[in-house]
Amino acid sequence: MSMSESITEKEDEIILFHGKDVRSKKFQKKINRKSNSSLFRVVIINSAIIVGLIMIIFILVNTIGI
Repeated sequence: MSMSESITEKEDEIILFHGKDVRSKKFQKKINRKSNSSLFRVVIINSAIIVGLIMIIFILVNTIGI
């Protein structure tokens, strides 16, 4: 088996990830898209949840006097 034959065999192999070909352009676009806005949204939502929980605990402590 020559070097060129082994290279063509490797190129012909289909690499699947959850049933989709990894080398397809659609799959590569999906992986490489920028997610800055979604990261910002996650940070804001998590911050709101944490601040909300702190406020609830603060209100309960002040009204009930635990």
